[in-house]
Amino acid sequence: MNQPAATTVIDRPAVASSSAHLHQWRQRVIGPPDRSDLARVQRVGARFVGCGLITFTVGLTPLIAGRADLTAWWWPVLSVLLVAGPALILIVATYREQLAHLTALAAMCSLGFLAATALWFVAWTGDVPSDHSGWSVWLVQFPGVPGLVFGMVGRYRLALAHIVTAALLAQTANQVGLTGHLVPEWYLGSLMTMALTCVFLAVAVVTVRTAALLDDTRAAAMQAAAASAASTAVETERARFAALVHDKVIAILLAIDVGRPAPRLATQAALALDELDHRDSENPPASVVGVDEFVQRVRTAVTTTDDEVGREFSIDHTVAGRYPTGVVSEMIDAMCEAIRNSGRHAGADASCLVVGDFRADRVTLAIVDDGRGFDPGQVSPERLGVAVGIRRRMTALAGGGAEVRSEPGRGTAVVLRWVHDVGA
Repeated sequence: MNQPAATTVIDRPAVASSSAHLHQWRQRVIGPPDRSDLARVQRVGARFVGCGLITFTVGLTPLIAGRADLTAWWWPVLSVLLVAGPALILIVATYREQLAHLTALAAMCSLGFLAATALWFVAWTGDVPSDHSGWSVWLVQFPGVPGLVFGMVGRYRLALAHIVTAALLAQTANQVGLTGHLVPEWYLGSLMTMALTCVFLAVAVVTVRTAALLDDTRAAAMQAAAASAASTAVETERARFAALVHDKVIAILLAIDVGRPAPRLATQAALALDELDHRDSENPPASVVGVDEFVQRVRTAVTTTDDEVGREFSIDHTVAGRYPTGVVSEMIDAMCEAIRNSGRHAGADASCLVVGDFRADRVTLAIVDDGRGFDPGQVSPERLGVAVGIRRRMTALAGGGAEVRSEPGRGTAVVLRWVHDVGA
């Protein structure tokens, strides 16, 4: 009997603790995972704009304080709150599990900025600065930035409307605050501000559309894969029926000779007719294999996939186990997928072990490695190995199931289970 390969499992508690700590901080900084590229882009883009508004407000504090004498005492504080408050709410919203009401948040940022600019005219005392500074209203520095949030949600017309309105309104307030009257040629500077902001808006539009296209392409690929699987199932059934007709029906007909048919032919004909009667049954009688053959198939599959993977099997011979071939093939395919995933992601120094427990009414296969591990909740939907190759494959079996246990720095364990379903 083959001896299981020696396997060394290395415990790295210090590395595991550090990796888990870094993972927690990454979760706090980046936020919850997203199920689509579009949601991820919107989350990051909205957070970027919100942080930009906060940064502008903090950076322009000296200008706000230096021009406080041109307005009533309440306007500097209120303008800061109207700009930074919605931006802070926007940033906090990007850390929620679901980033909802993004259009409303964009409108809040836009209206807050416009309200702060419009209120300057109410708060202006009529004085003009004695120096020759180019700014009297701090909001003229970034009028179009709040409108970029509209670009994140595809409301491009609202984004352009905000950019144009905010730039002209802020420029008007700035001219009045500096000279006490309008200077038409200064609006040329507003055109430059609009053009520069529209460049960033164009980048946001292209990014959002590309992310949506990727999501649509992935969905189409999944539908195509499902259609292909259905087509494959149909072709498989046709091939099974053709093999049945060729190997049973035609073979029996060709074996019939003149005279009374031999009893064996009558038996074979009855079996062929019974199989034909059950060809469309939803639960056709499946062929089975014994426990020794099952174990041998697992050994062969492990060696073929990766001959460095260790093996340890516990076999119960007290009761003769019989397993449907469909269960055997699907469990082996899921096991091979887990081994391949371990080889790709566990790391060059990681070791892998396949542990099997074969009983008459249940089978358990565990694929364990001591590699770098990962967070199962962070697996992207486009990664089909775990979702389709392991979980969906096992849950499709009557009595089947799969569990993936992993943690950054603590390795990975994929547990495949099948329990005989008496009702199946």
